[in-house]
Amino acid sequence: MHRRKVIGGGVGLALTTVLPGLARAASGKPVRIGYNVSTLANPFFQGMTKGVVDAAKQFPAMTLLNTNANGDANTQASMAVDLINQGIDALILNPINANAIVPVVQQADKKKIPVFTLDRGAACGDCQTNFLETDNVAMGREGARYIAEQLKKRYGKIQGNVVDLVGLIGTTAGDDRDKGFMDEFKAIAAGNPDLKLVARQEGQFDQEKSFNLMSQIMAANPQIDAVFNGNDDNAVGALRAVRQASRNVPIGDPKHIIIIGIDGTRQALTAIRKGDMDATLSQNPLTMASQSVKYVDMFYNGDRSAIPAHQFWPHILITKENIDSPDVKSYGLWGETV
Repeated sequence: MHRRKVIGGGVGLALTTVLPGLARAASGKPVRIGYNVSTLANPFFQGMTKGVVDAAKQFPAMTLLNTNANGDANTQASMAVDLINQGIDALILNPINANAIVPVVQQADKKKIPVFTLDRGAACGDCQTNFLETDNVAMGREGARYIAEQLKKRYGKIQGNVVDLVGLIGTTAGDDRDKGFMDEFKAIAAGNPDLKLVARQEGQFDQEKSFNLMSQIMAANPQIDAVFNGNDDNAVGALRAVRQASRNVPIGDPKHIIIIGIDGTRQALTAIRKGDMDATLSQNPLTMASQSVKYVDMFYNGDRSAIPAHQFWPHILITKENIDSPDVKSYGLWGETV
């Protein structure tokens, strides 16, 4: 159960090179999977849950116990322990907090129940059989570079006032995206002194929270050029605030506020098609979740040694210019199907 192998997923990598077809198993050890998702209030996690449910149906010997923590770390811990006590064979977790979930994962480990963490990990390293996520640090870095590129197109050099609406602090996704963004932003700003970070607030992956924060930030800063968002819910909340303040102007207009998010949700894709939002760094929760279920099957009916301890799933930058391109269609506009 303890391996050091890490597999990376390149940007725009065709998913078929990483995810073989989920063949319907004719036989195999019956496996009871306990699944707990952090919340279903977020479209990304709705997609993830659909991916888990649909993939489990491809294996006749699998039984899925599907639970939802509703955004509460204590509820998640209680539900996960209950699943362990029901005698499950494997646990797929989408942790709310990387540290809070550690005792639960360790409890499963002691009972020889493999734990597969999905999108967000537990802060205990090899206690997880597999941690499958997108490279969140890389996405944060790419977000900073995208903003810098757009500002250079606007001004002829990299300058402007930028806002960072952080995700949910305490999650691996929220922390790593912010680390990637801030590290890259500081590196770019070191050579471009007119590039300024005017606000950095925790949007918590929440539209309403991000709307309120962005409204306050705009009231205090008459000039804002760009906003990096920890996810698309942050971005949609920020866009709503921009609209309410009557500061929503077309892409290309010097007064346009550049908005980039992460996930590829339906709302974000719609805003990108309309030209209101500039970009999203899309993940694909359907295929990512399917792979996690496939690893459970591999653990009991295949080659355990082939399961990586940590894997980065591919992601792709989506803009109005490439949203209907073959590369994006091949990757999958999951937000338009969930």
